[in-house]
Amino acid sequence: TPLYSSAASDVYKRQDKLSNIKNLNLWGNDLDDIQIITQMPNIEICSLSLNKISTLKDFAPLKKLSELYLRKNHISELSEAKYLTYCPSLKVLWLQDNPIAEHPLYR
Repeated sequence: TPLYSSAASDVYKRQDKLSNIKNLNLWGNDLDDIQIITQMPNIEICSLSLNKISTLKDFAPLKKLSELYLRKNHISELSEAKYLTYCPSLKVLWLQDNPIAEHPLYR
C-alpha cells in the first residue's frame, strides 16, 4: 500500500540523516532515554551533561565516538563502564558529578 511505502521511505530518510551526525550536543534537556543514539553510528563527539541518563549501554555501538561528556547524570553502577569497551576511539570521558564518581574504584 502507498501509505506503508511512504512511511518506510520516511523512516529510511530519517535514519540516513541520523547516520550523518558527527557532533551531538543535548546537554540540559532532562533526557533519560537516549536509545535513538544507536542510530547515529558516526558520532564522534557527544555532549549529554545535565540530563537523567542512568545507563551507558546505548553508547556501545558507537565505534567512532571519541569524546563523551556526561557530567551531572544518574549513572551509578561501575559495571556500566563495560559498555564503553566497545568504543575503541573513545579518548575523552567525563562522568564527574554522577553517583558513579563516588565509588571507591572510580578512576
